Amino acid sequence: MGIANIIPGVSGGTIAVVFNIYGDLMEALGNFLTDKEYRWNHVTFLAILFGGAVISIVAFARLLSWAFDNYELMTVYFFMGLILGSIPVVIRSHSDMKINIRRSAGFLLGAALVVILALLQTDAGTQSRDFDPNSYGVLHYLYFLICGAVAASAMIVPGLSGSFVMILLGAYRTALDSISAITSFSLSDGISHEIKVRFMIVISILVGVIFGILGFAKLMSLALKHHHAFTMYIILGLIIGSFYQLFPGFSFDLNGAGAIVTFIIGLIISLKFGASDSTI
Repeated sequence: MGIANIIPGVSGGTIAVVFNIYGDLMEALGNFLTDKEYRWNHVTFLAILFGGAVISIVAFARLLSWAFDNYELMTVYFFMGLILGSIPVVIRSHSDMKINIRRSAGFLLGAALVVILALLQTDAGTQSRDFDPNSYGVLHYLYFLICGAVAASAMIVPGLSGSFVMILLGAYRTALDSISAITSFSLSDGISHEIKVRFMIVISILVGVIFGILGFAKLMSLALKHHHAFTMYIILGLIIGSFYQLFPGFSFDLNGAGAIVTFIIGLIISLKFGASDSTI
């Protein structure tokens, strides 16, 4: 699930379904605070699961950061293929996904939300590769905390990944680069101001993730239980609308040819992986 949530377009919730632990995950998240009889079992399950997720995120962060720095166009197109290939998973998540006016409205709402967020993103510090540690303050850390809280809901929504939500909010690259920087610095070199800022960014996101999981678990469980199709149409809108922000243009050269190849690879991987998914 950790690897899934660090790759845009691959859903940690879908991974949980494939490995048949989604029901256990929802039960543990929704009851570990109130169910005294099975609280220790729930806590142990969540600690092992999310411990493994954290380890994989740290292990893969540097690799993805390197890919963005050296092969940005091909990397983005690979993610676009993954995201596009996840659409059938969402469509198959419910036995009745026939379109109607209400569901169409949910789809348009999700798509409009993504486009509006993209249009409102004026702070380059949350999205650009150019990192100026002196430009970050309390409001930025609060923003990353909110990003972590919102992205956390994706961990319990099949078809939607946490990193996908971070992309929508413009915080993915900064979060990824911060994890990479923290795991690669040496204490012998001293703790620089940049490392301190990177550390605060990661801590802010982690705190947001914790609050987000606790706050959204019950809400998402109820939404999927009582309004599953409508909820999934909103998610479809989020996925389709994300291409407005993700599309990096195209280059008619070898780099562009490589981007087409990586797009196809991402699409095939996502489609093949989703083919083993079951109805939620």
